[in-house]
Amino acid sequence: MNRSSLLRLLTATGAVLALGAPAAAQPLEKIRFGYAQSSVSPIIISYVVPQHFGWYKDEGLDVEILTLGTNPAVMATLAQGRIEFGVGVPSFQLPLVAKGEKLPAINFFEYTYPFKWQVAVKPDSKVQRLQDLKGQVIGVSSFGVTDYPVGKALVRLVNMNPEKDVQWLAVGQGVTAGQALMRGNVAGLLYFDTGFGQIEAAGMNMRYLPLPNDVPKVGGLYISASREVLEKKRKQAIGFARAVAKGSLYTMENPEAAAYAFLQVYPEAGPRGGSLADKVKAVSVPVKKRAPILKSYDSSVTDIGRISPSEWKDEVEFLGLEEAIKDPSAFYTNELIPEINRFDKEKIRSMARSFRLPAK
Repeated sequence: MNRSSLLRLLTATGAVLALGAPAAAQPLEKIRFGYAQSSVSPIIISYVVPQHFGWYKDEGLDVEILTLGTNPAVMATLAQGRIEFGVGVPSFQLPLVAKGEKLPAINFFEYTYPFKWQVAVKPDSKVQRLQDLKGQVIGVSSFGVTDYPVGKALVRLVNMNPEKDVQWLAVGQGVTAGQALMRGNVAGLLYFDTGFGQIEAAGMNMRYLPLPNDVPKVGGLYISASREVLEKKRKQAIGFARAVAKGSLYTMENPEAAAYAFLQVYPEAGPRGGSLADKVKAVSVPVKKRAPILKSYDSSVTDIGRISPSEWKDEVEFLGLEEAIKDPSAFYTNELIPEINRFDKEKIRSMARSFRLPAK
């Protein structure tokens, strides 16, 4: 074989090898997300479902979910750049702005919509209305989460002073909070949807008090990031929120399927003992409470995660901050929402509908 023939052979062989060699997988980018709870629970169902199905990986992301305990901790960790994304809570953010502080983050995706809180009492309690709790103790899960400022605002709506007319007690999360109510440590418990769902799933019976008629559309929760992250990591922000949007859609379509996915990722967060069906049934209780508020109450809003300006106006008024905050539009953006919603929604719905609980 002459030299030119040998070169042609080597070139052809190299081309075949190049075509047959699998492309090197792109490394996933590490992303950290923090929220204001001390333990994992179905409150983050929209974030857990994407872990189960690999939807974060589809976006090139390796997501770590961090329990940071309180809203101040979430904001501080965002400000320090130790997490890329965190849960944004207007009832915590807006009072800071009113005091002249600068928010370290902007809200760019609404993942739960208003209104998620209720006040429960024991079934045989003489308390029939919020006003009947005057002079008594109301439990909240923590003073560092949204329950407390929302509770105080609700008390003001029924013409009571939240600092003088009632007392507040931090009673812990989940079943622990329900036990505080059952034992009489508190006369009423102010809590959110999935928290009450965990209590109900544990077999504790409660009676919910009617809320005031004029409760505004407040209490939405958001994905927040610093402006720098949104500028420099726009693609990652869109990808992260898109995976969460898929998780929300899947959960709305089939809460039981979402509960199963949750248990596959965090089996330790489910009930101890019992069959798989029993565990899924228990986790489905709080998930079913959360599912309806994963989409906007406004039927004209079809985009998942779109933020309503009127909600932020209601938040300002609900907290009594009209004089300090004239325009809250600087604290949120819908700029990324169209790109976040670019995925096959019917494919996700179909996946959820086709779920069948494995026989175990």
